[in-house]
Amino acid sequence: MRRATVFAGLLVGALMLTGCVGNGVPAATPTTSSYSSSAASRLQAAVLSVSSSAAGGDPAAALSRLDELTVTLADARARGEVSAARHDSISAAMALVRADLQAAITAQNNVKPGKTEDPGKGDHGNGD
Repeated sequence: MRRATVFAGLLVGALMLTGCVGNGVPAATPTTSSYSSSAASRLQAAVLSVSSSAAGGDPAAALSRLDELTVTLADARARGEVSAARHDSISAAMALVRADLQAAITAQNNVKPGKTEDPGKGDHGNGD
């Protein structure tokens, strides 16, 4: 599904910009210790889970994984493993991804059953 692939790309791109994905080293920022390498690893694994679900055409599962990422981020922040500024920038990127995923879910739910044809049915479904 092209739309899901776009969402996955947006997610990874947005979180790369915030420094959440990478080799465990945060992106260059005024504070170089904006999160620990263990927090980076956990966040990266969660991002990959979200993007895999989105790329697989399942925005509902991706949204669920994004909820898990939200908890992982909040836990890391509570333990002092993520700075407030980094938390806020990652959260802002996640909010954009959440809006896109919710829009994809809405679009899927708005597909009318009569709008698509099953192969082998339609005009030729009467045996012609």
